[in-house]
Amino acid sequence: MKFDFGPRGVNVATKEPRVLDEGSLLQSVLDCLEEGILLLDRTHAVKLASKTAAHMLGYEEAELLGRKFESLVERGPDAGLHERAWNRLVLRGKGPGLAVVFCRFRDLDAERVLVELRAEGLQPGAPAAIGEIKEKLGAVFDPIPDGIIIISEAGEIQLFSSGAEKMFGYGRSEVHGRNVRMLMPSPFREAHDAYLSSYVETGVKRIIGIGREVVGRRKDGSNFPIYLSIGELWLGGVRHFVGVTHDLTNRKQAEEKLLTLSAAMDQSPVAVIIASREGLIEYVNESFTQLTGYAAEEVVGRNPRVLRSQHTASHQYRRLWRAIAGGREWSGEIQDRRKNGELYWAKETVTPMKNARGEISHYLAIQQDITQEKLDREALKESEARFRHVAQLTGEWLWEQDPDGRYVYSSAAVRKILGYSPSEIIGRCYTDLQIAEREEVSAPSIHSKEDFRPFYRLVNRYRHRNGKDVYTESSGAPILDDAGRLAKWRGVDHDITEHKAFEDALRLRDRAIESVHVGVAISDGQKEGNPNIYVNPALCIMTGYSREELLGKSLKLLRGPETDPGTLDQISQAIAAGRDCTVDLRYYRKNGQPFWCELLISPVMEENGKVSHHVGIYTDVTERRRADESRHELEIAKGIQLSLLPGAPLRVPQAEFAGICVPAGQVGGDYFDFFYSSDSADVVIADVSGHSVGAALIMTVVRSTLRAEARKMTEASTGPAQILQDLAELLYEDLNRSELFITMFYMKLDPASRVLTYANAGHNWALLLKRDQTDCVLLDADGLIMGVRPRTDFEEKKVQLSKGDLVLLYTDGVTEAQNGAGEFFGLERLCEALKASRTLPPEKLIQNLLDDVYAFCENRSLEDDLAIVAMKVR
Repeated sequence: MKFDFGPRGVNVATKEPRVLDEGSLLQSVLDCLEEGILLLDRTHAVKLASKTAAHMLGYEEAELLGRKFESLVERGPDAGLHERAWNRLVLRGKGPGLAVVFCRFRDLDAERVLVELRAEGLQPGAPAAIGEIKEKLGAVFDPIPDGIIIISEAGEIQLFSSGAEKMFGYGRSEVHGRNVRMLMPSPFREAHDAYLSSYVETGVKRIIGIGREVVGRRKDGSNFPIYLSIGELWLGGVRHFVGVTHDLTNRKQAEEKLLTLSAAMDQSPVAVIIASREGLIEYVNESFTQLTGYAAEEVVGRNPRVLRSQHTASHQYRRLWRAIAGGREWSGEIQDRRKNGELYWAKETVTPMKNARGEISHYLAIQQDITQEKLDREALKESEARFRHVAQLTGEWLWEQDPDGRYVYSSAAVRKILGYSPSEIIGRCYTDLQIAEREEVSAPSIHSKEDFRPFYRLVNRYRHRNGKDVYTESSGAPILDDAGRLAKWRGVDHDITEHKAFEDALRLRDRAIESVHVGVAISDGQKEGNPNIYVNPALCIMTGYSREELLGKSLKLLRGPETDPGTLDQISQAIAAGRDCTVDLRYYRKNGQPFWCELLISPVMEENGKVSHHVGIYTDVTERRRADESRHELEIAKGIQLSLLPGAPLRVPQAEFAGICVPAGQVGGDYFDFFYSSDSADVVIADVSGHSVGAALIMTVVRSTLRAEARKMTEASTGPAQILQDLAELLYEDLNRSELFITMFYMKLDPASRVLTYANAGHNWALLLKRDQTDCVLLDADGLIMGVRPRTDFEEKKVQLSKGDLVLLYTDGVTEAQNGAGEFFGLERLCEALKASRTLPPEKLIQNLLDDVYAFCENRSLEDDLAIVAMKVR
């Protein structure tokens, strides 16, 4: 709860809607206090008064509102008033009498002053009836469904309301006197005491008076979202803190459900229309726009009749409106008109939507496009009519079979293929005509009454009427009735007897070479141009040409503009000489894509010594050559990356710097730099996402831009935050286009004053190890990683350093290094390693840290790039 002590009855808490009336709650809390409380505005007019304060002066609370405080003072101390000290005052009461009180003033902010009043008989600092006050507060808070928690300055729970018990699962006795951090998950639990003590010592408000969403932790260990408001409360002269928690679990779940339902509506594959009770369109989804051509803004506010065509009968629309007006759902097929005038068929369902009172408030219409389905039905009717006619004209054997495989129709072509007339096979089962051999694929396997899948190019073996074997290639499909049951099979058989005989002659030869993964071609060595008489599937896959496109042609068609003429001459000379030849050359696939091919050509000799054929073995070596080229490119990128890094440690009068970068592969995305100008030493460490050449090139741009910006900012006396801001803006387009991002930590040391100024763009925290301290201090500042937004603000901080202090910068490759057990090196180990080497110069210190990381990883290869920079103040 944010107690801002605003005007009575006014809720000055922000953001979250309240179940509580904070003005009434605040007045109730103040009325429980033994001290009198007045809240003054900047003109010292009374804006709020507790019952105790009004009683002291003999007024009703409302009578004090608006009075100037000075009008109530009869006499003050001779030495004047002192803020936050107890002053003895004589105040004028409502009647003729005077009241002697002790008074203390505190400025809440520029607009408000808090005045505490004590009767003269109750000396400042005397213990109040705290227990009684807490009982009163408990009576006020317990009926409230939100959680109310009062803690001491040390964070110990003093009051735990019934609402808090239900929310967190603890009883009062379980939490009383314990630190409130028990109700928080990590990392908030560990940081809470530091925040609280910082406010008590400095008075700087970071949490007090601010309402925000946080995460609470129940007794059972589960975390849940809450809205937390915190304010101060003085009981008996002792400061307490009041927290009000509101459980957001149901609201969050409702928001997620609403988002899911909204996404389902927007992404539905069917058109959705929501219209008001008056029939005016209020919402359409994207599928509606795709179906009708109308954008949402073109139809919202209009009647759905904008879609109406003249092809749907009026009585159908009347039935629709009668049904939905009566609260019933309507479903049917209608023909509507698109924006461009085209007609379409839709299966439409219209459902009335009712409000909580059961009244129709809207109508929901869903349209599914069935235009193609309607066209298919018409096409099927035409196909049935054409089927009989085509059967008489074609040379293919067209047939129909009942679910048991018996012929119910046969075209005349069966006489040519099997020697039977159509009438002789009607009523016979197809198995009666086939030769069933174990090794043959048998047609009965296709006639399952449960499996209605079509079949294609199935080879069947029949017995001709003259006793000869006949092979056909058969394709067929099931015909289903309206109930989805198998009505019949319809198919076609094509005579492949001669073709099969030819294939059998070639099969033995083809089996030997068609299973290899390299391309094989056999060309005629005695015909001009050496045309191919055989190519295997692997060569077709490699080149993109079909077998038909390659047979009868020379593989010269694979040549292209970058095919080396010298290599072609070498091949021609080998063929002319009748000898073997092995070359690498650049060929082109059918789609124009080049590839590198290793070609081995061997001649096949006849008995008389003449070359009859040539056998070519084609191997795609593109990836092998690309790997060779990639290794070369990576070496170049590695050289680029190493050239970016400082060549030696940097020593200036008051500090010494050293750094190291170890890429996980040949190139990486980590980078560091340090340089010295006339009045400052600048240090930067960065991490570009990825381990590619692109990351190395981006880092080149970063270094050049960074140094230019640093020189410009040095002349303008601008700090690291401005440098990061300008750098993020300059690099945004390049990073966004290359889908990369950069984290960066930038710091600037003033050698004369030893003041370190720094800013952070989403990078790891820097570590500060003071000479006279044993624990590391984390240096961080708010800032977003570069590459996400073109314009980003960065927080800038300063820290005073002394001689012997150490500052360590590092990338996540250090803390996220893993050992064989999957454990991370982590920040804690890094701090311990830094403390162990604190007496060493930076260069030696970094080497020790690197050795510690390798030892932790059991000398395995690093999985991520690693960079470390150390600065030691001298």
